[in-house]
Amino acid sequence: MPADRTRPAAFLWDFDGTLADSEPNWHNAERRLMAELGSAITPEQNRQLVGSALVDSAAQLLAWAGREDLDAAEYAHILADHALADMLATGVGFRPGATELLAEVRAAGIACALVSASYTSILEAITAQLPAHSFDLVIGGDQVKNGKPHPEPYLTAASRLGVAPIDCLVLEDSVPGTLSAENAGMPTLGVPFEQPLTDGPRRRVIPTLSGLTLAAASELWRELAHA
Repeated sequence: MPADRTRPAAFLWDFDGTLADSEPNWHNAERRLMAELGSAITPEQNRQLVGSALVDSAAQLLAWAGREDLDAAEYAHILADHALADMLATGVGFRPGATELLAEVRAAGIACALVSASYTSILEAITAQLPAHSFDLVIGGDQVKNGKPHPEPYLTAASRLGVAPIDCLVLEDSVPGTLSAENAGMPTLGVPFEQPLTDGPRRRVIPTLSGLTLAAASELWRELAHA
C-alpha cells in the first residue's frame, strides 16, 4: 500500500444483496424458470445460488430439474430476463446504508465500480434510479469469461480503473463474491445477507452498511491492506 494513501483509491460494489435489495426478485425468477421446466425450487436451493455466475446458476437449476440436456448459457439469459421483469414490476430498493455510503464516497471524488454477476442490462436499468455518474464503471456478468468466485470480474474492474488490487475496497454479501475479491487480492468488507460469511486475512465481516462512513471504511481498508 502506498505510504501516503489513507483511503481506498476505488470502491468496488457488488450489486444484488449489497447495493440493491434484489435477491427476492432473483428467487422469483428462479421459481418461474423452474416452473417452466416442470419442476420446483426450495428456499435453501435459492440461497445456494446467491452470488454465483448466472451460467453456473442456470446449470444448477437445469440439473435440479433433470434437464441437463439444455444449454445453460441460453437459460442464463432467460433467467436474467425473468429477474429484470420482476424487478421492473415490483420495484427494487437499496440495502440499508448503501446509497448513503455511495454518495459520500462519490462526493469525495473516489472512483466507484459496480461488479456483479447480474447482466449489464439489469445493472443499467436499476442504477438509473441513482444519481447520474454514481459509477465510473459497470462490470456485468456478461462482460467477463469467468464469473465469481473467479477473480476476473474484480481484476477487470481494477484494471479498467487503473488501480492496483490492493488499493481497492470491495463490498460484498455472498460467499462467491467474497471469494472472487479474495482471489483478486483485494481488501473486502463482507456484509452478510442470505449467506453466512467469516473473517479472513483481507476480509472483515460487518453486520450492515448502515452508519458506515467513508472514514470508518477507510480505516478498515488500511487494516486489511496491511494484513
